[in-house]
Amino acid sequence: MKEQFAILPRLPIVGTLKLTSYDGKTLSSITVVKKQKATERNSMFEHCFKEIQNYLNGSSHELDIELDLSHLTKFQTKVMDEMKKIPYGSVASYKDLAVSMNSKGYQAIGTACGKNPFLLIYPCHRVVGSNDLGGFAHGIAMKKKLLELESTFH
Repeated sequence: MKEQFAILPRLPIVGTLKLTSYDGKTLSSITVVKKQKATERNSMFEHCFKEIQNYLNGSSHELDIELDLSHLTKFQTKVMDEMKKIPYGSVASYKDLAVSMNSKGYQAIGTACGKNPFLLIYPCHRVVGSNDLGGFAHGIAMKKKLLELESTFH
């Protein structure tokens, strides 16, 4: 199927987002992009936009968006499932995720978090190092702001 996308410009904390879908019904990715022109949004993209806005303004703690996970590996899916279990306003370490998955692959878990195609839906910003914030594909400043947002509305 042909890629469809919508640009959500200048959102608080996360900036401009690109939402991608291949079937027009399920979301395939959310990525942070540099300046791009806004696009027309079909009903699925409009629903995603409202869910993201509600999350960022603190009126919702979860995003109810149907996802296309077919492009993820089994390991990535398992990591995403474990991330999803981290409660809003809380954090877990890469080691915590590894233990819950019966894995010793902390670095592999960190890599899967870094390749998370669903910013905010699978809360990779809630995964931290044992002694620090760890990494974040979109920069530590955004990770801190997302954690602050969640602690404010928790």
